[in-house]
Amino acid sequence: MGEKKPSSRARVKLKKIKQPLFIFLTILLFAVGNIMFAVPNTIMNGGMTGLSQIGYYLFDFNIGLGIFLLNVPLFITAFLFYRDLFYKSAVSMAVVSLLIGLLQEPLLQFGIENIWIGSVVGGLWMGVTLGILARMNASLGGGSMLGKMLHERYGISLTKAIFFIDSSIYPLSLFLIGVIETIFSLVLTFFSAVGVFLVTRKKEKIISSKDLSA
Repeated sequence: MGEKKPSSRARVKLKKIKQPLFIFLTILLFAVGNIMFAVPNTIMNGGMTGLSQIGYYLFDFNIGLGIFLLNVPLFITAFLFYRDLFYKSAVSMAVVSLLIGLLQEPLLQFGIENIWIGSVVGGLWMGVTLGILARMNASLGGGSMLGKMLHERYGISLTKAIFFIDSSIYPLSLFLIGVIETIFSLVLTFFSAVGVFLVTRKKEKIISSKDLSA
C-alpha cells in the first residue's frame, strides 16, 4: 500500500512556509558573503549596499543601518508604482539590513583578507543569492530592485540592468576609497552579474519568448 500523498491544501500550506524560509536563508548567505569577502578587503558591492560600505570605510557607520536608510526612498517609489515588488521586497530589505548590522562585527574577525578571492568568489557568491531572490520576485533593494523595475517595465536584461546600476557608484569610490579598491570592486560587480546570469538566464529566456509571441 503506497504512502498517502498530501492534499493540495497541505501542499499550498507547506509552500507558504518553505518559500519565506528559503528567502531568509538566501538573504543570510548574502549577508555572510558580503561581510566575509567584500568588507575585509575594503571593496564594495554596487548600489545602496556599496554606498553603505563607503560609509563604513570612511566613518565606521554600521553597514546594515546604512542599507536601510538609503533604501527608504526607493521603497517609497516601489510602493507607489510596483506594489507587488514592494510587498515581496520590503521584508527582505529589512532582514538583510538587520542581519548585516548584527553579524558585521562577529564575522569580520573571520573575514577572507585576499582581494582576489574577495572580489571573484565574493562576487559569484552574492550574485547567485541575488539571482535566486530575483527568481522568487524578491529583492534586497538598491540596484537589484531598480534593475527588476526596469526589467518589468521595459524588458531590459536583468543582468545588464543590475550591472550598470551597481557600477554607477564607482566614480565616487575612486576618489573616496582608492584606485585599487575600486578596480577590484568592479571585478566583484562583474562576477556578481555573472552569478545573477547563471541563476536567472532560464527565466529571462522564458520571458523573452513570451514577449516575442505576444
